[in-house]
Amino acid sequence: MAADLFEEHRQLVAAAEALLMIARREPPARADQITQLRMHLSNLAKTHLRSEDELIIAPLITSGRAGELPEAQRIMEEIRNGQRIYSDHVRRWTLPAVEADRAGYATALVDMIDYLRKMIEREEAYLYWPALRLLSADRCTG
Repeated sequence: MAADLFEEHRQLVAAAEALLMIARREPPARADQITQLRMHLSNLAKTHLRSEDELIIAPLITSGRAGELPEAQRIMEEIRNGQRIYSDHVRRWTLPAVEADRAGYATALVDMIDYLRKMIEREEAYLYWPALRLLSADRCTG
């Protein structure tokens, strides 16, 4: 259900904020605690991307009407770019790198959370709602 996508966005932000909180914790959190939260965030992101593809992107493309939503096309490109940005972040911030520079990791997380929030806002406004309206109109007339 599409409503789950919006809830998944909220869960992603909450998980990222929990990771930031533990990264900033004093005394420092154990490495396994950070790893656990990183894995949780990663699993949420993977699940969300699959749901997003199944509920929004694939139906929009299959409908043959994706071209009617040019901003949605840009957002789909941004989603792919966002996956790359997140992968680069994870590669950069290995557990040894996190342990060596907790403050730097926290700063990088703040930047990622800011990016995530902006991306979510754009996805919902320019992809989800327009696609849902278009696809529901197809179901009503088809």
